[in-house]
Amino acid sequence: MCVVLMPFILAAQPIEPRQLQSVFKIHATMQRPDYVQPWQASAPANGSGTGFLIAGKRLLTNAHVVSDATFIEVQRHGDSRKFPARVLFAGHDCDLAVLVLEDDSILDESPPMVFGDTLPTLGEEVHAIGFPMGGSMLSLTRGVVSRIDMNGYAHSGVDSHLVIQTDAAINPGNSGGPVVLNNKVVGVAFQGMMGGQNIGYIIPLPVLNHFLDDIADGHYHGYPELGVDTLDSRNPALRRALQAEHETRGAMVNQINPYGAASGRLFSGDILLSVDGHDVAPDATIKLGEVAVNFTELVERKQWGEKMAFEVLRTGKLERVEFPLDNSNDPFAFPNEYDSPPEYIISGGLLFMPISRGLLSTLTNQDPGKVQPIFYYAQRATIDDLAGERQQFVVLRGRLPHAYNSYVEPFLFNIVREVNGIAVNKMSDIRRGLAQPSDGFHLIYFEGSDFPLVLDVSQTGVADKEIMERYGIAALERLSDNKKDKVDKKEQLP
Repeated sequence: MCVVLMPFILAAQPIEPRQLQSVFKIHATMQRPDYVQPWQASAPANGSGTGFLIAGKRLLTNAHVVSDATFIEVQRHGDSRKFPARVLFAGHDCDLAVLVLEDDSILDESPPMVFGDTLPTLGEEVHAIGFPMGGSMLSLTRGVVSRIDMNGYAHSGVDSHLVIQTDAAINPGNSGGPVVLNNKVVGVAFQGMMGGQNIGYIIPLPVLNHFLDDIADGHYHGYPELGVDTLDSRNPALRRALQAEHETRGAMVNQINPYGAASGRLFSGDILLSVDGHDVAPDATIKLGEVAVNFTELVERKQWGEKMAFEVLRTGKLERVEFPLDNSNDPFAFPNEYDSPPEYIISGGLLFMPISRGLLSTLTNQDPGKVQPIFYYAQRATIDDLAGERQQFVVLRGRLPHAYNSYVEPFLFNIVREVNGIAVNKMSDIRRGLAQPSDGFHLIYFEGSDFPLVLDVSQTGVADKEIMERYGIAALERLSDNKKDKVDKKEQLP
């Protein structure tokens, strides 16, 4: 006899009608940057998503719903009116944003939604509320919590946080909508799995609370990064080599990111025994309740600048280390960038740009042999210690055809090393170098070559004027030098 085990589903309470009055459709007009022609933006486009009212007359939604938005309006369920709104905070690393209305008196008629206290458990039934594709009215779908795990957040392209997986229908337009259990918010709908059937993902309470706690002081500092890569240490020979054969705990620290908080505090070869009092297993997991998760979940629950305590075995000796999670921004993580146009410099029709995820996305149709160095530097910058003093890798991205630059094709897609004797460590060094020509010539050197690109300085100005007129370019450069550097998070702490 074959026995089929049916999943145990805990049905949720029905949605209270007043909850629906706190859910809003978000209409956004967006203008994305153009990384092929960075002096201009792409054509405006319209998009929509969902948001919901939280304490303080604020709307919570996904960052990707309002990123690069030039105009935002919100519309309450059952109300034909639209109200202008603006982004107050956006956390692109966790795909969350808070909006405020220009006139928030309309919100007096809606109660803020209440957050739950704990994560839902496997098998519990949740409701996803939003305005998905396929219609204009509010949609309510049910689904079962099928998994709670760490997963990548597509919005930033580089961050991973806790997610809840559900079979509730989460489609375009649902993004930013509340997911409720027993009439309390337990998450925010934010992405699905392409090619999967009824696989949707929810940003859970720990991530929501982290974001809202972070912005409480008026600044968004973002998630701290420990910057530790570990190696499973169950191999007996490895444990003997590390003088850890007497220990049953501990994962080996394999690599340290120089931009992480652990740089100079933990070291390759350390055996990580415990973190904040939680024993670390050889596979780098800890127990939180009955669930085994990677120890980095403890880092996830810290705010930037908070301290963590580590117990490590270092060359056979027990060490106790405590330090704040005060990492600087990693300039070579290359997340997706939003709400800021790309940097560029044009000189004599030569287009210089820094490596970014946006730039890399434009190179997929190029000859792999030409662009391979760019991807190598992007992917191996910290691992192979390629950066040196650099804060950016600057690339000769292209040329705007003109007689002045007719022979520069062999130099395209190369990393700029030096301009007129000035080492190029960031974009502004291109400008500094071009201001100091050598005997009437620009000498531009690239990584991997000792032969420079040589340009006649006397013809540059004439070429620039003609190129601006020919290609409709309003400005020959856009640099972020005058903006406050987002790396300096320490000054932002209260």
